[in-house]
Amino acid sequence: MKCMNLRFGVLTLLVVTSSYSIGTSASVKENLFATESFQADDKECTGIVVDEAGVPLIGASVRVAGTQRGAIADIDGKFSIADVPIGTVLNISYVGYETAEVKFEGKSLRVVLHENNMLEEVVVIGYGVSQKRTKVTNSISKVSDEALTVGAHANPAQALAGAVAGVKVHVTSGSPAATPSITIRGGSNYDGGSNEPLVIVDGVIRNSLSDINPNDIESMNVLKDAGATALYGARAGNGVILITTKKGKQGSAHIDFNLKVGMNYYDNGYTMCSDEDYLYYYRLALQNAEHTLPGGAYASQYNNMLYATNQPGGIGRTELDNSQSYNILRKTDANAYLLQQGWKEMLDPVSDNYILYKNTDPLKMNGRNPYITQDYNISISGGNDRGSYYAGLGYYDADGLIKGTFYKRYSFALTGSYKITKWLESNSVFNFTRANWLNDDPMLNTTYFLNRGLGYKFVRYETEDGTPLFGTSNPTINVNANSGNFDRDYQSDKFSMSQSLTATILPGLTLKGTMSWFYNEEYDEAFNHAYYNSNVGVLNPNGSAGVDRTYSTSASFLRYFDETYNVVANFNRVFAEKHTVNAMLGSELYKRRYRDFSASGYGAPTGDFADLGLTQNDADVQSRSIDSSHAKEALLSYFARVEYDYMDKYLVAATFRRDGYSRLVNNKWGNFPGVSAGWVFSEEDFWKNLGLEWLNYGKLRGSFGLNATINSNYLGYYTLQGAYSAYMYNSVYGYRISTLPNPNLKWERTRTGEVGLDLGFLQNRFNLGLTYYNRLTMDKYSSLSLPQTSGFSSVVANNGSYRNQGLEIDFGATLLRTRDFLWTLNANITYNKNTIVKLPDNGLTNNRQGGTEVYTGNGTDTHYVGGYQEGQTPGSFVGYGVVKMVRSQAEVDALGDYIDVGGSYGVGVYATEAGRQRLLAMGYTNNVQLMPGDFVYEDRNGDNMVEARDRKILGNLTPKWTGGFDTTLKWKGLQLYARFDMGFGFQVYDSNIAFWLGEGQGAMAFSEEVRDTWTPDNPDAKYPRVVWASQYGTDSYIRTNSFFTQSGNYLACRELQLSYTLPTDICRKFHCQGLTVSVTGQNLGYIKSCTIPLPDNVTYTSGNTAGNGGTYNVPRTLLFGLNVSF
Repeated sequence: MKCMNLRFGVLTLLVVTSSYSIGTSASVKENLFATESFQADDKECTGIVVDEAGVPLIGASVRVAGTQRGAIADIDGKFSIADVPIGTVLNISYVGYETAEVKFEGKSLRVVLHENNMLEEVVVIGYGVSQKRTKVTNSISKVSDEALTVGAHANPAQALAGAVAGVKVHVTSGSPAATPSITIRGGSNYDGGSNEPLVIVDGVIRNSLSDINPNDIESMNVLKDAGATALYGARAGNGVILITTKKGKQGSAHIDFNLKVGMNYYDNGYTMCSDEDYLYYYRLALQNAEHTLPGGAYASQYNNMLYATNQPGGIGRTELDNSQSYNILRKTDANAYLLQQGWKEMLDPVSDNYILYKNTDPLKMNGRNPYITQDYNISISGGNDRGSYYAGLGYYDADGLIKGTFYKRYSFALTGSYKITKWLESNSVFNFTRANWLNDDPMLNTTYFLNRGLGYKFVRYETEDGTPLFGTSNPTINVNANSGNFDRDYQSDKFSMSQSLTATILPGLTLKGTMSWFYNEEYDEAFNHAYYNSNVGVLNPNGSAGVDRTYSTSASFLRYFDETYNVVANFNRVFAEKHTVNAMLGSELYKRRYRDFSASGYGAPTGDFADLGLTQNDADVQSRSIDSSHAKEALLSYFARVEYDYMDKYLVAATFRRDGYSRLVNNKWGNFPGVSAGWVFSEEDFWKNLGLEWLNYGKLRGSFGLNATINSNYLGYYTLQGAYSAYMYNSVYGYRISTLPNPNLKWERTRTGEVGLDLGFLQNRFNLGLTYYNRLTMDKYSSLSLPQTSGFSSVVANNGSYRNQGLEIDFGATLLRTRDFLWTLNANITYNKNTIVKLPDNGLTNNRQGGTEVYTGNGTDTHYVGGYQEGQTPGSFVGYGVVKMVRSQAEVDALGDYIDVGGSYGVGVYATEAGRQRLLAMGYTNNVQLMPGDFVYEDRNGDNMVEARDRKILGNLTPKWTGGFDTTLKWKGLQLYARFDMGFGFQVYDSNIAFWLGEGQGAMAFSEEVRDTWTPDNPDAKYPRVVWASQYGTDSYIRTNSFFTQSGNYLACRELQLSYTLPTDICRKFHCQGLTVSVTGQNLGYIKSCTIPLPDNVTYTSGNTAGNGGTYNVPRTLLFGLNVSF
């Protein structure tokens, strides 16, 4: 023996050989490689592995076909293998690239690997089994690596926007701790139930994608049709997201360091008006309210507000006083000196007075713009033919817009595999994540502030010498005044661990046993020291007024522990070189134990300690409250899957799963089958004889299956057994049932059928996928109202059916490929329609539940819209049609006896005296006359009276078409990547502008649209006259109407990245294998026709009204990145 060199790597619990090179005698070689022989013409095989741009692929695997002999490409992409016979075939592979087969002819090789296209990629189909897309007969989409890694994401769900056909990501807030919702193919619920898919990470079930570090993800696959999801049975009705985290690969230790640091720039999406415009139109709004409210009944009130001493638009005060709330004064000679101290003046539009005012920027005072995001990750991986390891650390830190708000995530991942023997392999996965956050200041609601307080710029936040003042009330307060007065600690810890052993029983037959644990713990604690609630307290902190000294405290603790145990046998065999059979048989047990505890109290004697034990709890005051709950559940499953492939041409698969669920009393067990088939017609001789070389691949596929949903929004832990509450009767405490149980609940079952067509053009340079799906969810859960005589208001029951049907189109293309240049494009678009199919019989038309009665437009005929009824598409909202805006008194007079009683506050609106008399005859006494600058609403039944039944459907908030696309351009080491998503065929409602211009009560906001409101000098304005609290008058703004209904069509730029990878020779100078620098823009903006900032963030309520939700918009982000490999 000449020499033997060994290097070892240690993986926490396992010790594995990380790499080796052995020079030995023939006898030793014979023992090590008993199946190999060496001939006299064997030679050393050398070469280099590069990509299309000529960049070395460090770590590429080069293997002698049919053996374990091989090498790993070094820092220059070079490799060498000793004693390789001439004519030997080598397999060269690299993650993300097509595997190449090259014959060794005795000369040095240059191997160019091409990136995987859509048809060559491998997808995960379930329980750790992967399959080439060409053999997949179901709808399974793989999320691109770029979507997961380009940006900095607190939640991986953010990377799904526009990335997968049929998947809609709904981001409701720009808060760094916000959790986006995910809906696949329209979801299975229309009435508030969850549409969230089942999330499985390395075989461990997770409630959501929250707190998962995207940098640890190796692949993310989305299972959409029942043929694929039936393998997961009772929990897969809304689809399945399978996540595989990174694993080690063969080769010497590889270290990756990645950092992204950037700035977030908040923009509320509107241009707010100037200081002077605000005061001008606010004063006009007060004057208009005084002149138009019923009979001038409130004239004195609004006159008082015009000249109030401490109101947002009042100018009754002339002296500067720190106790006042607003920096607004009526100018006098005595206070004119303030013009030299940053104050400004303007002429009052409703009097001959001048107004003094001083701007105090609310966002600058309470927020930070821009604010910082940081994302750091480091990992080490390696392995050899006996085992591999991967360890990763991550730290993510994102500030929120409001001072003091934040989200932090600490993550650790560790995976290892080891071949214990030739037939037994061990795989271990461990993940830990800790998250800390604060979403809101305890006294300043962020959404409320951005919706209202951001636009009012005259709150007195500090004295003239810079001392912080409290302000007024939420949302016009100063968070700095109470800095340090609130203690908040919100934290979650998530542990997951999975251990499996895989035994090779026979060639092609394996048996795998896996046990997985997931532990989630959340802890929230809050304590209030003495804090200010008015300027009086700030100015006199030792006084009794304006200071809250209740010293309230609260704490809550939640913990659940999930256990999953399964045994899966896999069989894979090729018979007669034509018949491929894959089979799976398994059983699984899932258990969850849940508990929570909460307590609160107040009245501690001091603010120095945050202990609940110090709160007052005596004979006089019992401030403490305590609550807790415990629950457990279990799911037992048996499943099987069989796949048959004949000559890569005819593909058939069948799946069956049987689940038993502890929380269903009389219907515990459910059976969930799925079948699918595919025909690769491009492999048929008749097709090849057609001479259609440009269409090189074609597959027709179809599937049908049944699975179910456990709808936790309705199926609570006490739904089936009933909940109990304390009750005192005849001076004796006891317990009574407070929630009626329903032991006869059944599964929410989902039945899906689909057909698809996959095509490859020009040697798969272009790929096209078409899929039509039809999904029916049956036995849906819902709360049904009960008669009062039952003693209960409602009961959860199976309640009807819901259908989703649509078309998905996927497209992938390599648009241009040369030695130095590569341009790729991936796109998808989905059409989806949701329909309520069946509801319980109740004797009403279409078995309607709720809804609004409106005229049909055919005389006095009426029908119901909204609510829930058979044949309806959910998401519609109703309102009044706007006929026109009257612009002169002559137009008002021409309306005759027109009246409007459709407002919300019992106010009658009339145009002429004839109309007023109609109102009086109908019993309306609070009446107001229509004025120039007001809306005239549509009268749908022709009686010249507007009422609630004159409303109509204005639009639907659910896009008919959704999709997205991404494109990559590479030139040598330079790369440009862009990702977009889009939605078409829906309507949105701008409730913000309507609210700002029409209600205006308190310290409100005005956008620049206020400059285009009707006045006698601007009769052709776009918007009605601005009125303070218009809902109490003619109400041209607050009631939902067609004027503020807009098309929601949009195209959003989610990410744009420019990166540069340094050449290898330069990297050597930095003592590294690779170095990439990048600059990335996230959420850069929308192309849209509507005025709302986020057309993809709209809300719908059961009252059939619409709005554009919160105004905490997702910020624009500029990131600078660095990735270094060693």
